[in-house]
Amino acid sequence: MYKIALLIIYLLLTLSCDQHAVKDEQSLAYSITVGSTLILNQEVNIGANLGRTFFQSGKITPEKDINIYYPHCSITVNTIRPQIYTILPTRFQIIKVINGEEYAQDNMLFADSNLIPVSDGPIITGLVTYYYLQSADEPDVRTLECIQWDSLYENNFLTISETRESLGSIFTLQLKL
Repeated sequence: MYKIALLIIYLLLTLSCDQHAVKDEQSLAYSITVGSTLILNQEVNIGANLGRTFFQSGKITPEKDINIYYPHCSITVNTIRPQIYTILPTRFQIIKVINGEEYAQDNMLFADSNLIPVSDGPIITGLVTYYYLQSADEPDVRTLECIQWDSLYENNFLTISETRESLGSIFTLQLKL
């Protein structure tokens, strides 16, 4: 009898939840999906001996000028060239989306019988989303990576609105609904 009552409560709670997909671009629960399209509206240069170009606040931004604590994105290529490589305007299909976490500082373990993690300050994390891209016109372009760094407990993945703001008019994002 106890198991049946728990099952009924579980079903009522599950069925009472709204099953509609989140469509608010400001929401952390709404993300860019596979099958969406990223349109490059202008030429973008990848510097000599580099594998990426950064965007912040709607502008192409040198890596040294990125404020890592604010949303920013980068477009990456597979081949690092000794000369500037220009990505021409085209359409990219988003074929895979992966969320990850990067660390600017992590706990260090020292060879000791106690194995106590030691930190030299707060742990800074970057919650990054990798959008794998595909285009017949630009087959060497690999990903659009969007990230923001913050403390471990205050960080979030970028919303679609924050991603759009980082890219500005350089790209147009068409979501697959």
